[in-house]
Amino acid sequence: MATLNRILFIQDTILKQEPVQSSQLPSTKQQKIPIGTLLVLKSYEIPASNSDHYKLSLEDIQLKGFSTNWFAFANHAKIIQDAINPVQTIQAIATKQQAKDTVIFTVDRQSVGNQQGFLKLVFNADTIIKRQPVDSKVLNDQSKQAIPAGTELILLTDKPDTNNSVKFQLQDNHIKFSLKDIEFKGFSKDWYVFTQHIGIQRVD
Repeated sequence: MATLNRILFIQDTILKQEPVQSSQLPSTKQQKIPIGTLLVLKSYEIPASNSDHYKLSLEDIQLKGFSTNWFAFANHAKIIQDAINPVQTIQAIATKQQAKDTVIFTVDRQSVGNQQGFLKLVFNADTIIKRQPVDSKVLNDQSKQAIPAGTELILLTDKPDTNNSVKFQLQDNHIKFSLKDIEFKGFSKDWYVFTQHIGIQRVD
């Protein structure tokens, strides 16, 4: 598996279109990023001597309509260079479970506490997330977003129930999900992705 350049966000932060305080920028030029997010880079520049921000060009992904010239505060992120380690797919997990319209993940309720975003979507393959569980070819550009393999996005979910379960809806070989903070095409909630291309894990 080829080595990728990726950026791991080690605390909640904000990506910005300029290397300045986020309070100086309009909302259209900044994007909240939750801790644990892992994005694939097309290129990056380490902070110059007069700067404390990485300059990033994202692979495939557009945030607020931009894929290039994003800046991340260097103390909030780190560049990693490694190969993708595929995780068990949703499809593989779902085939072992009884229900056909949901997939269940066991997460210890006590260990979650007040943590938001305790699960992440791990992309094993280049794929497309969609606003409907249909072939991406029939959707317009505003209803889909390419996501490169190696990306990890933090999910917005309910807390585990009394059985320590978190459930996701399945439909036509797709899983329905919502993202914490990150928006694509103006939406963070109610996306679908093909179950064979992704897995779900606890956020470290």
